[in-house]
Amino acid sequence: MSHRPANRRAVVGFTAVALAAVAAGCASTSQHSAPSAPPQPPQPQSLQAEGVASQEFGLLAGSGWAQAWSLWSESAQQAISQADFVRLNTECPTALGVPYVIRHSTTVDQNTVLIAWNRAGTTGSSTLVHESGRWRFVPDDESLAEYRLGPDALVQQRKAAGACRAD
Repeated sequence: MSHRPANRRAVVGFTAVALAAVAAGCASTSQHSAPSAPPQPPQPQSLQAEGVASQEFGLLAGSGWAQAWSLWSESAQQAISQADFVRLNTECPTALGVPYVIRHSTTVDQNTVLIAWNRAGTTGSSTLVHESGRWRFVPDDESLAEYRLGPDALVQQRKAAGACRAD
Protein backbone atom coordinates (compact mmCIF):
# COMPACT_ATOMS: atom_id res chain seq x y z
CA MET A 1 0.00 0.00 0.00
CA SER A 2 1.43 3.35 -1.06
CA HIS A 3 1.20 6.59 0.95
CA ARG A 4 1.79 8.97 -1.94
CA PRO A 5 -0.10 12.23 -1.88
CA ALA A 6 -3.01 12.43 -4.27
CA ASN A 7 -1.67 15.56 -5.86
CA ARG A 8 2.11 15.65 -5.88
CA ARG A 9 2.17 19.08 -7.60
CA ALA A 10 0.16 20.59 -4.77
CA VAL A 11 2.65 19.29 -2.19
CA VAL A 12 5.64 20.55 -4.18
CA GLY A 13 3.95 23.91 -4.72
CA PHE A 14 3.08 24.24 -1.02
CA THR A 15 6.67 23.38 -0.05
CA ALA A 16 8.05 26.00 -2.45
CA VAL A 17 5.68 28.66 -1.06
CA ALA A 18 6.61 27.75 2.53
CA LEU A 19 10.33 27.93 1.80
CA ALA A 20 9.91 31.29 0.06
CA ALA A 21 8.03 32.65 3.08
CA VAL A 22 10.71 31.44 5.48
CA ALA A 23 13.46 32.92 3.30
CA ALA A 24 11.61 36.24 3.08
CA GLY A 25 11.16 36.29 6.85
CA CYS A 26 14.86 35.62 7.37
CA ALA A 27 15.78 38.32 4.88
CA SER A 28 13.59 40.92 6.56
CA THR A 29 14.93 39.97 10.00
CA SER A 30 18.53 40.19 8.86
CA GLN A 31 17.97 43.70 7.53
CA HIS A 32 17.13 44.85 11.06
CA SER A 33 19.99 43.11 12.86
CA ALA A 34 23.62 44.09 12.68
CA PRO A 35 25.47 42.19 9.99
CA SER A 36 28.04 39.78 11.35
CA ALA A 37 31.05 38.44 9.56
CA PRO A 38 30.91 34.73 8.94
CA PRO A 39 33.25 32.77 11.18
CA GLN A 40 36.61 32.25 9.57
CA PRO A 41 37.52 28.60 9.17
CA PRO A 42 40.79 27.57 10.78
CA GLN A 43 43.71 27.64 8.40
CA PRO A 44 44.79 24.17 7.27
CA GLN A 45 48.33 24.78 8.47
CA SER A 46 47.17 25.68 12.00
CA LEU A 47 45.00 22.56 12.14
CA GLN A 48 47.89 20.37 11.05
CA ALA A 49 50.25 22.08 13.50
CA GLU A 50 47.70 21.67 16.32
CA GLY A 51 47.55 17.96 15.52
CA VAL A 52 51.31 17.65 15.93
CA ALA A 53 51.20 19.73 19.14
CA SER A 54 48.46 17.48 20.53
CA GLN A 55 50.54 14.44 19.70
CA GLU A 56 53.65 15.98 21.30
CA PHE A 57 51.80 16.98 24.46
CA GLY A 58 50.15 13.58 24.77
CA LEU A 59 53.52 11.85 24.47
CA LEU A 60 55.12 14.13 27.05
CA ALA A 61 52.26 13.60 29.53
CA GLY A 62 52.33 9.85 28.93
CA SER A 63 56.12 9.27 29.11
CA GLY A 64 56.58 8.74 25.37
CA TRP A 65 59.78 10.73 25.46
CA ALA A 66 61.60 9.12 22.53
CA GLN A 67 58.58 9.59 20.29
CA ALA A 68 58.08 13.18 21.54
CA TRP A 69 61.71 14.02 20.71
CA SER A 70 61.23 12.59 17.21
CA LEU A 71 58.57 15.26 16.53
CA TRP A 72 61.03 18.09 17.23
CA SER A 73 62.55 20.36 14.62
CA GLU A 74 66.02 19.49 13.38
CA SER A 75 67.58 22.44 15.23
CA ALA A 76 65.83 21.51 18.50
CA GLN A 77 67.13 17.97 18.24
CA GLN A 78 70.67 19.41 18.23
CA ALA A 79 70.17 20.66 21.82
CA ILE A 80 69.97 17.16 23.30
CA SER A 81 70.17 13.66 21.87
CA GLN A 82 67.12 11.43 21.92
CA ALA A 83 68.85 9.03 24.33
CA ASP A 84 69.74 11.88 26.72
CA PHE A 85 66.21 13.31 26.53
CA VAL A 86 64.80 9.90 27.45
CA ARG A 87 67.35 9.50 30.25
CA LEU A 88 66.63 12.99 31.62
CA ASN A 89 62.90 12.36 31.77
CA THR A 90 63.28 8.83 33.11
CA GLU A 91 65.54 9.97 35.95
CA CYS A 92 63.50 13.10 36.65
CA PRO A 93 59.93 12.73 35.40
CA THR A 94 57.69 15.73 35.84
CA ALA A 95 53.89 15.89 35.86
CA LEU A 96 53.12 12.55 34.20
CA GLY A 97 49.49 12.00 33.31
CA VAL A 98 48.67 15.70 33.56
CA PRO A 99 47.31 16.71 30.15
CA TYR A 100 48.12 19.79 28.18
CA VAL A 101 45.08 21.68 26.95
CA ILE A 102 45.49 23.64 23.75
CA ARG A 103 43.75 26.99 24.11
CA HIS A 104 44.26 28.31 20.59
CA SER A 105 46.68 28.57 17.73
CA THR A 106 47.95 31.55 15.81
CA THR A 107 49.33 31.30 12.31
CA VAL A 108 52.41 33.51 12.09
CA ASP A 109 53.16 32.62 8.48
CA GLN A 110 52.74 29.59 6.23
CA ASN A 111 55.64 27.84 8.01
CA THR A 112 55.12 28.91 11.64
CA VAL A 113 52.23 28.39 14.05
CA LEU A 114 52.14 29.38 17.73
CA ILE A 115 50.17 27.14 20.10
CA ALA A 116 48.90 28.53 23.41
CA TRP A 117 48.33 25.87 26.09
CA ASN A 118 47.50 25.25 29.75
CA ARG A 119 48.78 22.46 31.97
CA ALA A 120 48.11 22.09 35.68
CA GLY A 121 47.67 25.83 36.28
CA THR A 122 50.59 26.76 34.04
CA THR A 123 50.14 28.57 30.75
CA GLY A 124 52.61 28.65 27.93
CA SER A 125 53.07 28.72 24.23
CA SER A 126 54.98 26.56 21.82
CA THR A 127 56.10 27.02 18.27
CA LEU A 128 55.63 24.59 15.43
CA VAL A 129 57.52 24.98 12.19
CA HIS A 130 56.98 23.39 8.82
CA GLU A 131 60.25 21.83 7.74
CA SER A 132 61.12 19.03 5.35
CA GLY A 133 57.45 18.67 4.43
CA ARG A 134 56.21 18.12 8.01
CA TRP A 135 55.14 20.12 11.02
CA ARG A 136 57.77 19.95 13.78
CA PHE A 137 57.64 20.95 17.43
CA VAL A 138 60.14 23.49 18.82
CA PRO A 139 60.63 23.51 22.61
CA ASP A 140 60.83 27.02 24.05
CA ASP A 141 64.19 28.79 24.29
CA GLU A 142 64.47 28.25 28.06
CA SER A 143 63.97 24.49 27.70
CA LEU A 144 66.47 24.29 24.84
CA ALA A 145 69.04 26.15 26.96
CA GLU A 146 68.44 23.71 29.82
CA TYR A 147 68.80 20.70 27.51
CA ARG A 148 72.18 22.02 26.38
CA LEU A 149 73.42 21.65 30.00
CA GLY A 150 73.29 17.90 29.52
CA PRO A 151 71.16 15.34 31.35
CA ASP A 152 73.39 14.99 34.45
CA ALA A 153 73.47 18.69 35.24
CA LEU A 154 69.82 19.15 34.39
CA VAL A 155 68.66 16.21 36.54
CA GLN A 156 70.68 17.61 39.44
CA GLN A 157 69.22 21.10 38.88
CA ARG A 158 65.66 19.79 38.67
CA LYS A 159 66.03 17.59 41.75
CA ALA A 160 67.42 20.55 43.73
CA ALA A 161 64.38 22.59 42.63
CA GLY A 162 62.00 19.77 43.59
CA ALA A 163 60.77 19.53 40.02
CA CYS A 164 61.03 15.74 39.74
CA ARG A 165 57.88 13.77 40.42
CA ALA A 166 58.21 11.63 43.52
CA ASP A 167 57.22 8.00 43.04
